[in-house]
Amino acid sequence: MGASQTIRVVAGVIGRDGSYLITQRRPGAVLPLLWEFPGGRVEATESDSQALLREVRHRLGVEIAVGQLISFVSHPYE
Repeated sequence: MGASQTIRVVAGVIGRDGSYLITQRRPGAVLPLLWEFPGGRVEATESDSQALLREVRHRLGVEIAVGQLISFVSHPYE
């Protein structure tokens, strides 16, 4: 078994009037076509907030305000 690698990702819970935004993973992605909160990888030179702003802007074309951290989860992947 090789050394594990940590990949930091962020996701945003974006809600308005009791509805929440979820996005579908690309067909070629890991766990294809599943639904998830929007977000993505944190680059080495950016904070979690900066990464979330960049990912949402890039993938959805919208600007958001980043609020507070609500959860932290660590998953081992193969």
